[in-house]
Amino acid sequence: MSDKRLQEDRILEKLNQQTDIHSLLTVAIKLINKSVNRLILKIFCKEPHAIKFVIPSLIGKNGPLNDTSVCLKLLFALGILSRADYEDIELLIAILDELDLSDKHYHYSDDEILGPISLLHDMVLPQNWVLQHDQVAELGIVDNFKSSILQNRYQQMIRSALIIAITDLILRISNKPKHKDHD
Repeated sequence: MSDKRLQEDRILEKLNQQTDIHSLLTVAIKLINKSVNRLILKIFCKEPHAIKFVIPSLIGKNGPLNDTSVCLKLLFALGILSRADYEDIELLIAILDELDLSDKHYHYSDDEILGPISLLHDMVLPQNWVLQHDQVAELGIVDNFKSSILQNRYQQMIRSALIIAITDLILRISNKPKHKDHD
């Protein structure tokens, strides 16, 4: 099995273990941060003096590149990250920040979640086939159990689409080729 396939499997496994939108985005942002940090290290000059003295001061605990947002801006400004990837990461961070501030437990199909994640460039949302109350009655689905099954299935479809979009984003970041070496 190739390294890329193993990497994809590990990402999918970690994301699939999360039971709700908040924990999924928390893990996703951690994985994105790791990928961004590895990419930053990959683009720096590998000259021994730089490795020993310069790079640690930039990415260390108090360094300016210790902040993911700053790293993202640098990678975007250097043309290493595409605008779409940059915007998607910033959007995921913003959604997670909002969830951190909220006391409410959100579901994948809540408008507060569905609206923002629909803006992700690689997000392919399933058709909203969860039926409204009147449509449910017309089709003979009169009990709440069947309606609940439809709602849960729709939630899982959104969750799966989001996991795939996040996985693809992380893989694009992780598998960026080494930036041009500076001679």
